[in-house]
Amino acid sequence: MSDDFVLKFASSVFKIVFIVSLGLPSYAQQTAETQSSQGNTQAMLLPDAPSLQDAQGDATRQSERSQADAAIVQAPIGPMPPIMTKTPLTFHDKFRIYTHQAFGPPALVFPALGAGLRMADPPKDYPRDWVDGGGAFGRLYGSALATQTSKRTAGFLAESLLHEDPRYLPAAEGSNGIERILHAVGYSFVDRTDSGGHTLAFSNFASATAGGFVGMTYLPDGFNDAHHAGQRVGTEFLGIVIANISKEFAPQWAPVVRKLGIPKIVPSWWVPERAQHP
Repeated sequence: MSDDFVLKFASSVFKIVFIVSLGLPSYAQQTAETQSSQGNTQAMLLPDAPSLQDAQGDATRQSERSQADAAIVQAPIGPMPPIMTKTPLTFHDKFRIYTHQAFGPPALVFPALGAGLRMADPPKDYPRDWVDGGGAFGRLYGSALATQTSKRTAGFLAESLLHEDPRYLPAAEGSNGIERILHAVGYSFVDRTDSGGHTLAFSNFASATAGGFVGMTYLPDGFNDAHHAGQRVGTEFLGIVIANISKEFAPQWAPVVRKLGIPKIVPSWWVPERAQHP
C-alpha cells in the first residue's frame, strides 16, 4: 500500500537537459572586420574558452538548483513547519498552511507509515483486533489520522487567536551544530509572534495536548486513561522538537535530496506564496 501512496502523491523529478552546440569556425577570408566579430571568431577558435551561452547555461542551472533547494527548505514537508521569511502571514495564509498540513497528501501518507510501524511493533497488551489483520491497520490508521487532525487544528486555533507565527526561524548564521540544535529545541518552547516578538509557544503545547488526549475517545481499554494520554502528550511534543531540528538542518540535507534524485519538488500550492518569498 505504501508504494501506491508514493506513486500517487510523490512529485515527479524534473530533469532539465542543456544542449550546447559547438562548431568549428571557418578561417576568416577578409582582413577588415568589426571588433565584435573579431572577438567572437577568436573565442570560437579557442576550444576551452567559455562562451556567453555556456555562462548563461551555468547560471540557469545554478538558479534552478537553488530554486529546488529553496522549495524543499521553505515548504512544510510532512510534519515539518515552513521556514520563516520577512513577510508576515495573514489569517488566510495560516489557514492555507493548516489545510495542507492537516489534509494534504502528507496527511495521508505519514499516518499510513505510522500505522504500519505500530502493527509491526504494537504496545504490550494491545487487543488482537488492534494488532492483526486489515481491520487492525484500519483502526491504527484512523487513530493516526485523528491524532494528526486534532493536533493540527489545536495548533492552528492557538496560533491564530494568540497571533503566533507557525513558521520556523533558523539559528543565526555562523552558529555551530550544537548551537543550532539547542536553538531548535528552545524554539519548540518559545517562538515568534506575527510582529516578530518572542512568546511562549502556546500553539505547540496546545497541539501536543490535543494529539495526546484525543485517543481517550476511541483507544482500547487500558490505553484510554489519563496516564497514557499524558505519555502521548510527551511523545507529540517530542515530535515537534524533532521536526524543528530537522528544519534547522534542511539547508544541508536539501541538496543531498536533490542529488539522490528523490522526488521532493514541492507543488506551488503546498505553501502560501506570501510565505515563500522574503
